[in-house]
Amino acid sequence: MNTDFYIEISGQRNVNWKEKVEKWLCYVAKEWSRFEQNNELDTLNQLKIGETLQLSAELYDCLKLADEYYTLTNKIFSPYLKYQLERHGYNQSFPFKEATRTSIQMDQTDGKPLLFLNGQRVLKMDDQQVDLGGFAKGYVVEKIAQWLQHEVAPEYGIVDGGGDMKMWSSGEKVWTIGIAHPSKNNEEMHYIKMKNGAIATSNRVFRSWRQDGEAKHHLLNGQTGEVIDSAILQTTVVTNSLCVAEVATKLCFLLHEEDFQQWFDKHKLPCACFIVKEDESSYWLKGGGKIDVS
Repeated sequence: MNTDFYIEISGQRNVNWKEKVEKWLCYVAKEWSRFEQNNELDTLNQLKIGETLQLSAELYDCLKLADEYYTLTNKIFSPYLKYQLERHGYNQSFPFKEATRTSIQMDQTDGKPLLFLNGQRVLKMDDQQVDLGGFAKGYVVEKIAQWLQHEVAPEYGIVDGGGDMKMWSSGEKVWTIGIAHPSKNNEEMHYIKMKNGAIATSNRVFRSWRQDGEAKHHLLNGQTGEVIDSAILQTTVVTNSLCVAEVATKLCFLLHEEDFQQWFDKHKLPCACFIVKEDESSYWLKGGGKIDVS
């Protein structure tokens, strides 16, 4: 995942938690990366239309959840953008500054790229290929946090995977979280205090490059496969679920404010989004009900 992890927890019940967490992170980094050949994700992506594959329980669960948000957002958020990312030059792991243009042809239908069957099996429906990207990171951070909270440290804890955070507190512990400046290293724009919740941040600077002189970044419109053109520079979402937060950071770039708020109201998902624009002006946008970001 090319990500640094930080974990802080209260007094622990299980002394072997570090070894278990590291083992699972190594598994995900190896088997879910689109840059690795002959791993589980690559095997899935190499399926031909009409073929089926039994996935591991973890990958099946993560991909099925991502597919559900693909439907709920009317394809604005999409885990099926591997070809499109590669066409825009994102065909190698960061860091890189320049990319060459590639020509990729694919057939697709108006339906879902994958059909989810019983027994952790999936059926390939068209030529779209999977890149779970930041959604997988959020899923992994959330699962680690849930396991630590229930099995190791119920009092309090935080799991931070490259700025995507899940925290919990059953008592007086309050977390103070800084929102990083989108273009100034080691500088923070804002602070929030919270006991329980999830935070995800996405910006157009960190993973950006040039392709034949044209500026590109990793945020694509799931409906068109094109790079998002937006006056927003960075979004930070605070909500209950890190998977929801990962989806919401993308919606902030693509939806008008009223549509964003209506989507969260419709699905009864409390959410607060800290938006930074290109001129570095910033403001909060809330939807889906009350959430404390004081």
